[in-house]
Amino acid sequence: MGRSKTVAWRMLLSLLLVAWPLASTGWAQVSFPSRPPSGGVISDEIGLITVEHRQEIDRLGAALFKETGYPVTVATIRSLAAQKAAGYTIERYASELLKAWNLGPDHLSHGMLLLVAEDDRQARIQLGSAWGHAHDGRGSEIMDTLILPAFRRGEFSQGILDGVRGFDAVGRGLALPTPPRPWWLITAVAAAGLVLIGGVVSLSRSGRRGWAWAIAGFAGAILLSRAIAWARGGDSRADESGVTGKW
Repeated sequence: MGRSKTVAWRMLLSLLLVAWPLASTGWAQVSFPSRPPSGGVISDEIGLITVEHRQEIDRLGAALFKETGYPVTVATIRSLAAQKAAGYTIERYASELLKAWNLGPDHLSHGMLLLVAEDDRQARIQLGSAWGHAHDGRGSEIMDTLILPAFRRGEFSQGILDGVRGFDAVGRGLALPTPPRPWWLITAVAAAGLVLIGGVVSLSRSGRRGWAWAIAGFAGAILLSRAIAWARGGDSRADESGVTGKW
């Protein structure tokens, strides 16, 4: 009798171990933001996009789809955890978002999705299957030079608009828009250049003072390179279906 009770308890424990993950996913199913309205581009339930930028994004998306057949979609979420997707990567969530929205074949083949998870400090460019690897570099450039720099300044609405402008350029085969540079960047370049030149001149005259100038110039060059990298973004990675960026 004792042995049969032990076997029964072990079987019950095994069933619980198997059933618990299934039950937990059933009770807390991953949620997705609402699909944009018919003909629309934006699903911004957390309010990252200003009214002015929303109008421009809708205009760009509608014109690109009408003239090329390439659909653009923007979605914003607070975080993956807020969508009950804490165990997801942003890549997986973006892929399942498109499936959950049940969009047409145009979106799955030539669609361009920008997903922003504000609190996770992550953004995802999800490209349709027809794009292949031909535009991996341009996707990374959009993320690094147009989206991430604005996000790092806290300008989410501007970064999203600039990203959609990048989509528009890719869809039309045009050069990407030139990103705005921070006001301090030119000053930093000039100052670092002067320090570097002074270091070289002083070093040529030898002496301890010359070495001090040389060290200052070297440090200035390092700081300048880091400042430029920060201003440009530069923290993205491409894969087989798009680009992920972090800020």
